[in-house]
Amino acid sequence: MDISGYILLLITFVDGLLFGLAIKKGIVSAVLLIIAFVLASYAGLSFIPKISFSKVSSYVVKFISNNIDKAPGLISLGHVGAITIVTVLFLIGLGIGIWKG
Repeated sequence: MDISGYILLLITFVDGLLFGLAIKKGIVSAVLLIIAFVLASYAGLSFIPKISFSKVSSYVVKFISNNIDKAPGLISLGHVGAITIVTVLFLIGLGIGIWKG
């Protein structure tokens, strides 16, 4: 009996869980970092000099507008773009990792 297919499915699901957990922790860390900088600037502390919200927002808009054409290449689902059971299990694991992480 060949169990390598089942092992691949299990590893794919666990990989999705770990990616989801990492994404959620990264988002939480970024939000907490932004809150910390806002509170520090309110208290009069300056960790990053000469950065304003307008500069950050204009940089983000410029970066997105320059790189939006590269986005379809980042979301590749394989040679023919077929959604397989491996992709579905990865996405399920990713969703559970983000939800429960």
